[in-house]
Amino acid sequence: MINSNVGSAAVELTAELVAIDSVSPSLVPDAAGEARIASHLMDRLDAAGFAIRSIPAPSDPRRISLIAQRTGSRPGRTVVLNGHLDTVGVEGMPAPFSPRIESGRLYGRGASDMKGGVAGLVVAAEQLAAADVPGTIIVALVADEEDASVGAEAVLQELRGVTMDLCLIAEPTWLDIAVAHRGYAVVDVALRGAGSHSSQPEAGVDALRALGQVLTAVADADDELRRRERHPLLDFGSMMATVARAGSAPFTVAATADVVVERRILPGESPHDALDLMRALVDPITAATPGLAGDVRLTHARDAWQADAAGSAAEFTNLLSDALRSAGATPPAQVGAPYWMESALWQAAGVPTVVCGPAGGGLHAVDEWVEIAQLERFAVAVTDAVERFLEAGS
Repeated sequence: MINSNVGSAAVELTAELVAIDSVSPSLVPDAAGEARIASHLMDRLDAAGFAIRSIPAPSDPRRISLIAQRTGSRPGRTVVLNGHLDTVGVEGMPAPFSPRIESGRLYGRGASDMKGGVAGLVVAAEQLAAADVPGTIIVALVADEEDASVGAEAVLQELRGVTMDLCLIAEPTWLDIAVAHRGYAVVDVALRGAGSHSSQPEAGVDALRALGQVLTAVADADDELRRRERHPLLDFGSMMATVARAGSAPFTVAATADVVVERRILPGESPHDALDLMRALVDPITAATPGLAGDVRLTHARDAWQADAAGSAAEFTNLLSDALRSAGATPPAQVGAPYWMESALWQAAGVPTVVCGPAGGGLHAVDEWVEIAQLERFAVAVTDAVERFLEAGS
C-alpha cells in the first residue's frame, strides 16, 4: 500500500522544514523557537485528517509542541511517532535556512538533527491515515529537546491516561536501532574561602588550591568508573569537570572557586546518586581546610534508558529491521548512544520505545546534512513497519 512517492515526499518536506528557523531560545536568546514550524506541520496533518492539539509549555507559552491524532475505522493498538522541532544555533553557517541538495545530501540546520526524521514520520503518518490502518496514530512533535525537554514533559502530561503501545523516536541513528543510552547528572560545586595578598597566603583561605584537589578527586572517580564491568552497548559511565572558575586578580589569594561536574550514568544507576558522590569528594577537602566552605547542588538529572527486551518494543524492532532491509538499507544493528535522548521520558511514562532515524553528518556543526537515501528508506520503512504492527494488533 506504500505510495511510490513516499521517499521523495519526505525529502521535499525536510527541505520545507529546514527553511523554517526553529532555533531554540533556550540556547540562543531571542531565537525563533518552534511556533512557526509547529504551525506548518499542524496545517499539514490537519489536512491529512488528524485532530490537532497545540501544546504550549507551561513555563514558556512561546515553546509550542503539537499532538496530531487519528483513529482508524477498525479498533487496535496506539502508536506514537515522536520527534523534536527545535535546533541548536547557527553561528558560522552562511545559509542555515537555505536547504540545498548536493551529491546525495540535503544540507541545512536541522537536516539531520532532526528535521529529516520528523519529515519521515509525518509523511508515513499521512500514508497510514490514507490507508485507514486500524488503531490510533499519534504524531507528537515537541519543543525544547535540545535543552530541558519542557515540550516532551508537556506532551506526556497531555497524553496522561492514554494507553500507548509503542513510541518510535526518529533521532538520527544512521538507520541503526538504538536500544540504550546513558543518562546524566550535572552538579555545581561552590568553594568559598577568604582572599588575601598573595605575599601573605597564610592570611587567606585559598579556594583555588581546594579547586585543584576537587578536580583531582573527580578525575580519580572517573578512573574508578572505567575499571567497572562494561555495559555491552554503552561501555562505562564517566565523571568529568566541564567548567571551572577561580580567582579574581594577580597577587590575590582566590577567595572563591566554582566547578561544574558532569556524571554520565548507565542503565540501572540513578543520576541522583551523583550528588552524594560529589559530597563525599568535597566534604573531606573542606573539612581539612579551616575557613573553607563548600556547597554542592544537583542542577540537572536525567535517567539512562534501555529498551524492553520483549513485548511490543521488541516486536516492532523486528518489523522495522525487516522493513529497512526491504527498503534497501544495510541490515540495522542494535546500538547504544553515549548521549541522552527523550526515549527515557517516554519509557518512564510506561510507553515501550524504539529509536531509529536517518542521519548524515555535521550535527550541531556548521555543515549539517542528512543523507537523502537514508531519509527515503526511513520514510518507506516506517510506513511499512507501523502498518504491519497495527494490523497485527487489530
